[in-house]
Amino acid sequence: MKNYETVFILNPVLSEDQAKDTVEKFVKVLTKAKAEVINVEKWGLKKMAYPIQNKSTGFYNLIEFTTTSSDLINTLETEYRRDESVMRFLTTVLDKHAVIYNERRRKGEFNRNKKSTSTRKEEVKA
Repeated sequence: MKNYETVFILNPVLSEDQAKDTVEKFVKVLTKAKAEVINVEKWGLKKMAYPIQNKSTGFYNLIEFTTTSSDLINTLETEYRRDESVMRFLTTVLDKHAVIYNERRRKGEFNRNKKSTSTRKEEVKA
């Protein structure tokens, strides 16, 4: 069983409900093919590094999943290509280190805000 993560950017002209429905559609594609969806994250509307289709922002989404089928990736990416609201996508295989990192990230071990605020308080006292 291999671990994967896929990140895709949706068109910013979509409403929140349309973006949510699109993400659910791709999750259904995965569950229908007997993949186990581990995590779904909606990163929200973010500015892109360069314009895509004359758009400078997009709805970023991440799905982590495991599967034994290598054909599922082709099926998922075909669905991305068919959907006009998907501007870009990237699916990667995760090694054991990336899986451990993602578990720790989901638990909040890398929350920079808590660390940076405590460091700032110490600097203010000095």
